[in-house]
Amino acid sequence: MPEFSSAVREPADKTLTARTVNELAVHIGGKVIGDGQRRILRCCGLESAGPTDISFVSNIKYLSQLSTTSAGCVVVDSKLDYQSIQRPANAPLTVIQVDDPYYGFRQIMVLIHGMRSHPKPLISPLCDIAPSAQIGADCYIAPFVTIGENCKIGDRCILYSGVQIMTGAELGADCVLYPNVAVYDFCHIGKRVIIQSGAAIGCDGYGFATHEGVHHKIPQVGNVILGDDVEVGANTVIERAAMESTLIGEGTKIGNNVVVGHNCQIGRHNLLVSQVGIAGSSTTGDYVVLAGQVGVAGHIRIGDRVRAAAQSGITSDIESGRDIGGTPAMDFKLAKRVYLQLFQLPELAKRLRAAEAKLADIHGPDDKQPS
Repeated sequence: MPEFSSAVREPADKTLTARTVNELAVHIGGKVIGDGQRRILRCCGLESAGPTDISFVSNIKYLSQLSTTSAGCVVVDSKLDYQSIQRPANAPLTVIQVDDPYYGFRQIMVLIHGMRSHPKPLISPLCDIAPSAQIGADCYIAPFVTIGENCKIGDRCILYSGVQIMTGAELGADCVLYPNVAVYDFCHIGKRVIIQSGAAIGCDGYGFATHEGVHHKIPQVGNVILGDDVEVGANTVIERAAMESTLIGEGTKIGNNVVVGHNCQIGRHNLLVSQVGIAGSSTTGDYVVLAGQVGVAGHIRIGDRVRAAAQSGITSDIESGRDIGGTPAMDFKLAKRVYLQLFQLPELAKRLRAAEAKLADIHGPDDKQPS
């Protein structure tokens, strides 16, 4: 079995530039503790990092790894008590202290490694573009892309193989659509939108009228509108509205295998983590976080800045600012207490049976217990 490194992989033609810890600290507005002249080449995880790598700690559960990491530098929270970690005397730790280490490390990653690179502008002769479609400047359109009648593709868009843009759909500038994305007819995609492989934007909503035991399809004549800077994960489905628009607000990030039902109105800068399911006609406010596998019933209203723990089941409206968990969803602190009690149910049942047995010994099997 071959061994594989977990280090960041770079394109063969990319040469990394070494930067000192001091330079990186200035870039993110941090404070250096240790050797500021140490030279850094790459970003890496704590366990696999070496002397020319930089890593980070933003969660206290990983703090103990600072005792064994070989990283040349670690970005840490300014409020984190990392100095209590014991290290060998001949291997002092160099850190950059910053108020938001996760974002700071992200800034360093962009500086060192850059964002994903894409092919240079080109329209492949193997793509199928309708005569009435309008294609912006400096686009890359790969082989086997299909663009339908009256579509509009903004400047500098990247469309990988297998992308289907159906009749009347529009993409803003600087969008990236990965292989096998389908954008259905008359949907509108904003600027700088990223859609990962296999996503379907604007497929029919789940609408049927049941009459005399038969389910009759309801025409889905609306569309989907994605705001600027939205990202949609792989194999995610966003259903078109029955009559108006399913809306995803600007800056919202949607994970893999998410389903957003027809007529939903998703607010700005939401985070919908993988496997979230939102039934039709539900609404979220701004800055809502739905963790993995959260389920939302239909026609639910969720206020601004609500945070739902993984696998929460939201069956009623949630006012703004609440942290919730459990099924049905409740206050997060209460949910933790409820679920902790579940682990004690076997012991409680055992004690209850013992108490019932003692009562039976005291009163006899035929005695009636006082009400």
